[in-house]
Amino acid sequence: IIIVDDKSDRDELGSRLDSELSSFPFVKLIRNDKREGLIRSRIIGSKAAVGKILIFLDSHVEVLQGWYTPIIDRIMSDPKTVVCPVIAAIDHTSLSLVSDKYTRLWGAWDWDMVYKWRAIPPREMQRRGFDDSQPIRTPAMAGGLFGIDKDFFFELGAYDPGMKIWGGENLELSFRIWMCGGALEINTCSFVGHIFRRSGIIQKTVTGETALQQNTKRAVEVWLDEYKEAHYLAAPGNKNVEAGDFVSRVLLRQRLKCRSFAWYLREVFPDQYRPERDYVAYGEGKGPGDVCLDSLGQGLGHQAGVWSCHGKGNNQFWKLLLSGELVNDNRCLDADGNNPRKVVLLACHGLNGNQQWFLTEEGVVKHGGSGKCLSHDGRHLIILPCDSTDPRFTWKFTGITETVQKRFYELHSKQFGYKSLAQREKIKQEADENAKRRAQEKEAKKQEEEAARKKKEEQQSKEEEEERRKLNEAKKREEEEERELREWREEKKRRAEEKERDMKEAEEMKRAEAEKKRAEEEKKKAEEERKKAE
Repeated sequence: IIIVDDKSDRDELGSRLDSELSSFPFVKLIRNDKREGLIRSRIIGSKAAVGKILIFLDSHVEVLQGWYTPIIDRIMSDPKTVVCPVIAAIDHTSLSLVSDKYTRLWGAWDWDMVYKWRAIPPREMQRRGFDDSQPIRTPAMAGGLFGIDKDFFFELGAYDPGMKIWGGENLELSFRIWMCGGALEINTCSFVGHIFRRSGIIQKTVTGETALQQNTKRAVEVWLDEYKEAHYLAAPGNKNVEAGDFVSRVLLRQRLKCRSFAWYLREVFPDQYRPERDYVAYGEGKGPGDVCLDSLGQGLGHQAGVWSCHGKGNNQFWKLLLSGELVNDNRCLDADGNNPRKVVLLACHGLNGNQQWFLTEEGVVKHGGSGKCLSHDGRHLIILPCDSTDPRFTWKFTGITETVQKRFYELHSKQFGYKSLAQREKIKQEADENAKRRAQEKEAKKQEEEAARKKKEEQQSKEEEEERRKLNEAKKREEEEERELREWREEKKRRAEEKERDMKEAEEMKRAEAEKKRAEEEKKKAEEERKKAE
């Protein structure tokens, strides 16, 4: 057992500690020459260790019976699995064990990169066969208590020596374990008691920034890839923090051929909210009077309110999710429709109702359970009957994710009787398209009618032309017939005249012949009479 004294100035940790430990030959005490902080002290202790497996413990813990074997057994079976015990809470005043509530929790984080205890999601419960004795594959660890194969620890790069004092190292190491070929588990058969301080120790650097800010910035820049912007949305104050030179950590990641942070979110922590997938609106919610939505640093069940906008995120970093939940630090804004002043932060239950909110494009936040709208009285949030023209109901968030907003309106607009600008534009576009289509149909019908009219006219013209042709032909035939009849009559007349002329000529010839004959007879008679006379 190695104890590292980080140059403590407490009297009881001087010669008295040496005396107390003298009867424990298996305990080695290392005293730092200068104050190194928790992170570097752990590096010093790990380098002094000679065992195959390292187990890191805070000094303010008490191990419980049987805690050791499950950790060692799991690491021996898989050296790349890092194992945390279940953390049981010890009261900081009485030092009595007060809770083992963490048996149903796993390690998580929000985009401000602050570690959170969260309920184990159903998918992990199912993976474990709903067996509480099975290890929990946790996305992150609290960091104070865990076991790891020594070779694997140093292969991963141990702790980042560029980090100062404490804070942020637990998440950085969690990301590194998962992304670089390892696994992180909570072994539910191992229990260690831990004293949770009422408040953290904040030690600022010479530049006025906290070590936590600097350490977090290093972790974010090295491991979060494109998702680092999600962190700077949640903690904008960290963007310009001076985090020192972390090139060696980037090269370490490259040498280890670690996976991307997108892989980590997809395979290890798909339950984490992601801006591009889940955020309708995010950041500060600036309301009337140049104040912002603020949790006021209160716990569950307390009223949320407003405060002067400070641009530092934290209490003023909110996200409206696709589900309609308005969330700050994994707590949902909840309103009682019958009590306009009961707007509080509660654990998110995912059942909509009092925890469902709707943000219009005009900036009005409507409450799903009551249909009222969110406003404030100068200190606390309240809900009142809606009036979209009243500036008291207008909230402006830092950012809007348009693709998620579009899906949000598709899911919830009907319930809230609201049509977004896009939906209104779509309706207008559809109306314009319908009007255009009707105009086109009308024009097409007109053209069809015009074509039919022309066709009919052409047909009528053809029929009239045909009728005229037929009439002309009939007239021609009639004229031809009349001509032929006339010619026939003329021919007949001519023939009659010729016949009559021939008859007259015949009669004339007959008369002439008769006259000639009579003349000859008379001549003959006269000749005879002459001869007789003679």
